[in-house]
Amino acid sequence: MLLLTLIFGLVLSVDGNSSLAADTSFNQPQVVQPPVTGLVSTLSDEVKELPSDLIRWSTYWQMCWEPYPDAKEYELQTVLVEGKSPKLKRQSDRCFRIQAASNENQKSQGLLNRELILLMHKIQLGYRVRAVLDNNRVSEWSEVMAVGATHVAESNGQLSHI
Repeated sequence: MLLLTLIFGLVLSVDGNSSLAADTSFNQPQVVQPPVTGLVSTLSDEVKELPSDLIRWSTYWQMCWEPYPDAKEYELQTVLVEGKSPKLKRQSDRCFRIQAASNENQKSQGLLNRELILLMHKIQLGYRVRAVLDNNRVSEWSEVMAVGATHVAESNGQLSHI
């Protein structure tokens, strides 16, 4: 009972400004300039013919970026309407690909509802990327790229929507 009382008292005494709370930021990486740049996003379709004049199709969204000097890996963060996910996806590749839309329908209907499905993703889902460097350092985050949208990097580094 004494131990439970001590734990309860400790929990009540810890607030956002305490040294205990500050210790959680000890492993936070140092953020350095510049962010990852040269982001390009594209869409590609895959269609498989099925019996009874049906098709099964998928549209994939891919985001790629320029190599970052001395990057060991890259981290991607999902950005939703509700906010940014605390979970990061780490990878060594400079491209990230996900299925953005899919359906199974009559062949005569083509890629049924593809644009509507992609529009829903553009509104609700995006990704951003940063470089992981040595000595517990990371680059700043890139801008957020909307899933389903296509962008090409212009020579001035700005993004152009297609």
